[in-house]
Amino acid sequence: MENPGMVDSDGFAFRNAMSEIGGSDSIAFRNAMSEMGSSGSGQVGREDMFKYRMKITFVDQYGMQEAGIDGGGVFKEFLTSLVREAFDPNMGLFTTTAQHNIYPNPESMQTDSEARQLVLDKYKFLGAVIGKALYEGVLVDAPFAQFFLGCCVGQLPEFNDLPTLDEDLYNGLVALKNYVVTQPGDEDEIYKVFGLDFTLTVRLRDGQRKTVLLVPQGDQIKVTAQNRLQYLDLIAQYKLDKQIAAPVRAFVAGLHTVIPETWMRLLFASPLELSRLLCGDSGAIDVRDWQRNTMYEGAFHAQGRMHPMVREFWDIVETELTEPQRQRLCRFATSCERPPLLGFAELNPRFCISGNNADDADSRLPSASTCVNLLKLPVYSSRQIMRDKLVTAIESNAGFDLS
Repeated sequence: MENPGMVDSDGFAFRNAMSEIGGSDSIAFRNAMSEMGSSGSGQVGREDMFKYRMKITFVDQYGMQEAGIDGGGVFKEFLTSLVREAFDPNMGLFTTTAQHNIYPNPESMQTDSEARQLVLDKYKFLGAVIGKALYEGVLVDAPFAQFFLGCCVGQLPEFNDLPTLDEDLYNGLVALKNYVVTQPGDEDEIYKVFGLDFTLTVRLRDGQRKTVLLVPQGDQIKVTAQNRLQYLDLIAQYKLDKQIAAPVRAFVAGLHTVIPETWMRLLFASPLELSRLLCGDSGAIDVRDWQRNTMYEGAFHAQGRMHPMVREFWDIVETELTEPQRQRLCRFATSCERPPLLGFAELNPRFCISGNNADDADSRLPSASTCVNLLKLPVYSSRQIMRDKLVTAIESNAGFDLS
């Protein structure tokens, strides 16, 4: 299931939606915005497209449709794949903080008006994609920066949000704020120590650097004990708001086409709540909860959790895998490394382990169908072989055809 091919929603088509993501001018984005955002019959416009149920058909590398009916799982796989690829910082639309959280890339904006509008359309489209994920309850692997999520729930960023973007800058500004003046009569003492004026140096798309005036004639205004608080607020305002204002507005506008602004304000009192509902619980995985909410098929169906190999599996997960490995296992089987906010009982479809009694089981690796939260586990001849194969599978990040 590597090449989603078509989305039908009451007569709408979306071909090659994920066929060639990987560049700033990818076919995926062009097709997604041109075909998902409009209908061939004029029934539904761009603003309403994501409110409709979407049915997905996957095609192989030869252009042949894969058998099966999309009952929701295939759509989930499509959506999570789209999010994983489109929000990759290598695409250029988003960049990362030191904590590896993502936010709109300030360098993504073009100077040419037509190219600039195309970039903003991409942000609006991705905002609608995230809105659709929230609306359908699909967990996605998109670790957004907290200050950016605040913008999504209608909160204006402020100075205390700066650590979620640049902790080093925040600490430096706090040092400026808390600096104790030793010579009260010397108005230039802070300027002599820090050498700051009301300007900020930023990097442009071409690698060049530009000096931004925080206030008119800011290059002629020294930072002093009297105006340093104003300087701190202006730096935070520029970093958290002004430099990414256009992408954020476009993204939030797309989000609101699926979930209205009033709903966002009512549903989410804080960015953390939005993050947990969108990406799942960031705490340690509760293996016992995972085990309680697992179904069994194939060779494990009759005995279920009492099957010797199943018991060994859960013991390995709980006692021998590290927390990052448990997260990778969760992602390997469900496409998201975090469980839902209310635990694994909220996974839809329910998590399932299917046993395979193949003669060559010891030579096979576990595989998964993330669209239906299914882990396919060969019945190995020993615990050690199962552990080794399981770790190899989740560490390889190879995906569907691993076995």
